[in-house]
Amino acid sequence: MSRLTIGVVLALSLASQVALAESQAEIAARENDEGKELMFAGKYPDASAKFRDAVARVPEAKYFFNLCTSLYQEGKFGEALTACNSVVQNNADDKLKDKNSKLVQKIKDTAAAQHVDLQPAGGGGGDPNVGTPDPNTGNPTTGTPDPNTGNPTTGTPDPNTGNPTTGTPVTTGAAPAGYGVGRPPEGSVIAAGPPEHNYTWTLGFDLLGGAGQIGAKNFYGQVAGGFRVKGDYMLIPAAKLGGEIYLQYQHLGASDMQIQRQGGAYDLDVIDVGVAAYKHLCLRGVDRLCLTPLVGAQLALLSPADSTDSTGSQVFNYAAVGGRAQITADIAFGRHYEHVFSAGIGINVYSASLSSPSDASAMSVGLDSPGAIAFLSLGYTYRFNTPLGRAPFIILE
Repeated sequence: MSRLTIGVVLALSLASQVALAESQAEIAARENDEGKELMFAGKYPDASAKFRDAVARVPEAKYFFNLCTSLYQEGKFGEALTACNSVVQNNADDKLKDKNSKLVQKIKDTAAAQHVDLQPAGGGGGDPNVGTPDPNTGNPTTGTPDPNTGNPTTGTPDPNTGNPTTGTPVTTGAAPAGYGVGRPPEGSVIAAGPPEHNYTWTLGFDLLGGAGQIGAKNFYGQVAGGFRVKGDYMLIPAAKLGGEIYLQYQHLGASDMQIQRQGGAYDLDVIDVGVAAYKHLCLRGVDRLCLTPLVGAQLALLSPADSTDSTGSQVFNYAAVGGRAQITADIAFGRHYEHVFSAGIGINVYSASLSSPSDASAMSVGLDSPGAIAFLSLGYTYRFNTPLGRAPFIILE
């Protein structure tokens, strides 16, 4: 055989080995992605099986971390610690080590709360029936390679029976049966859930446009425009019942009949600070769409256009109380329904002014009568799945 032929054969052999190694990495990555989706769906045993397969093929720290998380969610605290031990043993970076340490402490705290005794159980990952991966191909062998031939054997014979074993195993967080097993923890430690309109809190913004009357008839214009900044908190997730705090601004121009008065045209600015309660009524068969009725109460601060202080700055020195009622159609987008666009219709109602500056009266500026503004709204809201003011506890790798 010529040197050229030998070189070609060796090159092809090396290329095939690299291709096989890449295919194992690709399979492991796919198994990991599938495991994460199963986690989001709450199918923790199935997720653990996917992560076990991933670490059996490519023992990377991130796969062990995900396996540790899924085992914890199953209530298999001992096995979870075993998998977490392997995170540090497989070249995890500092960021992952920190996440892993927090998860380990979470496992220990949950086990202690359930009076489950935990003892160190070692580490490792991979199917215990699969041997050390072939260093050239990445494929798992069935045992320790024969030192003479290089071919994988069926393992070191059992000294008692003489039967060949399956070789030196790479474990996958497996621990002795019944070791450190407790009740599955309530809730999920992962940062995102399935698309079910579940969230903890939100931040949002609405544009408002409407018509109506505030104060005395024909004193101010009947066309209003403004915006609302809001934050929601899910109070009873099972009932999809929540609370909202909001700050909204509206402006009414001058009435055609009052364009010219002693101080010039009278327009009106209104700032509302309020709280509300709402409930999502999500439609079956249209997963992304919910109808959300809401009722609220608000303090209204009002400023006729000529209300200024000694520096000439506008002041809101008239006050009233009011209410808000609306219904919106909310359509959600994103992998976990975190982006929500809404369109709604509603009404803001106001009492006559309850307070005014000492040198003026509500009657003089037309605020001695109740009023109401009907409005249309267009809005955007971003949903957060974590406790208010806290980062997600676990983000899967």
